Amino acid sequence: MLLKIITTVLKRKKYGLIALGAGIVMAGLSYYLTIAHVAFHSFFVLLQMDGPLFIMVSFALSLAISTLFGIYLALIVFRHDLIKDDKNAKAVASGLGGTIAGLAASACPTCGAPLLALFGAPLGLMALPFQGLEIKVLSVLLLLLSVYLLTQSIEKKLNC
Repeated sequence: MLLKIITTVLKRKKYGLIALGAGIVMAGLSYYLTIAHVAFHSFFVLLQMDGPLFIMVSFALSLAISTLFGIYLALIVFRHDLIKDDKNAKAVASGLGGTIAGLAASACPTCGAPLLALFGAPLGLMALPFQGLEIKVLSVLLLLLSVYLLTQSIEKKLNC
């Protein structure tokens, strides 16, 4: 039922374009943050630094984060247009948390240092066993939770 609601919302032109645009912007931002701090802004230098497996998993998780962010934003706008209230704070908070975590974990462990320095842990990603991929997985889980909560909220409102 929840997947049916998501597909119904995304089939509407307005919300489909919101999801597509937000996903593309998020993917572009993630790619920029991944490549921006690498020597010569080169994907091949990044590949040599981190290895092919790390890069494939990192980009796959970034793609999942971008897709889920697009769906999340489209559902937020749809819910706002449908209900016109702000009572779903859990879904909004987990979605924003997932988006911020996804951006903080972009790229290699040392590239996330400027973002994590704001929280007092400039080399925090390097201390993790998978060099920050854990944060991307957490981001995916938070975005999945927010999409689930938003879809439940929309389903409840539509059934009333």
